[in-house]
Amino acid sequence: MLFPKKPEIKNIEDVKEQIINMILNQQKQIKSNLETSVSVVQNLVSEITEFNDSWTKVPNIYRIAWIYNTDGDTVKNIIFKDNIELPNVDHDLELIMKMLNHMRDEKKLKVSNMPLFMHPDEIFIAQKEGRLPHGNISIVSQIAVVFQKARVKYVGIVIDRNYLLLQDRLINIF
Repeated sequence: MLFPKKPEIKNIEDVKEQIINMILNQQKQIKSNLETSVSVVQNLVSEITEFNDSWTKVPNIYRIAWIYNTDGDTVKNIIFKDNIELPNVDHDLELIMKMLNHMRDEKKLKVSNMPLFMHPDEIFIAQKEGRLPHGNISIVSQIAVVFQKARVKYVGIVIDRNYLLLQDRLINIF
């Protein structure tokens, strides 16, 4: 059985539609594996507010992390966004992970089992570079979107310490 090809993304609405469709097709896995409602995940998607033209031209990974910053008695919610352009070749998930770990290695960071998501060491580097306020930082949740051939290929979601990777169908549960 052949599945129809997803249309190419042209704007932020197309991006959100492809992500939401993937999420809605996997709502049972999201509820059971992330132990959260689909509406919480949809709220994460709502933070994708800017369209990047490179998403239609070359493979990219767009990551958003929701972070708590506690300075003394004050707790601030911070949204940190990061876009990584990859070489313009076909990528499967294994190759993406190898490339991201290579990039981590170039920054003298430890190799990660799941480099698709932001890690505290990357947040620390962003703080040193002035891209994030300093303070006691804690990552609460994340979404990572992999674009290839002007389409959403993978979506990764982190809630607390649980994560799930989605394609047009569920590909991995950790």
